[in-house]
Amino acid sequence: MPTPSAILFMLRRLMRLRCPNCGNGAVINWRGSILRHCPTCNFRYERSDENYFAGAMFFGLLFGEFIFALALLITIVSMWPNVPWDTMTWAIPLGMVAVLIVWIPISRVVWLSIDVMVRPVQPSELE
Repeated sequence: MPTPSAILFMLRRLMRLRCPNCGNGAVINWRGSILRHCPTCNFRYERSDENYFAGAMFFGLLFGEFIFALALLITIVSMWPNVPWDTMTWAIPLGMVAVLIVWIPISRVVWLSIDVMVRPVQPSELE
């Protein structure tokens, strides 16, 4: 298992959306899609098969549900007893879609970083 210092080190790379192996190359391009490999160290981001990032759906779903619950709670508590239920019926789902469009590429970087921490990079993955 990774040490706390290794987790903090990887977290810094994650926050900058950089390669979890070298920390220099970008993981996401300007359109928000994941690159095939690191431009600096040539680390292949899809480590196993074409379904490698399916685990990232867990993080995306978890984050989306958390944002939904938080927005609902804040809205209800801050506007009680005159809660705008009609506005919330369309505003919260639209907000969730907008957040998830931004969050999906980031959840892939989170998944990749956790995978690299748990299963270190092998020399064969740097080709």
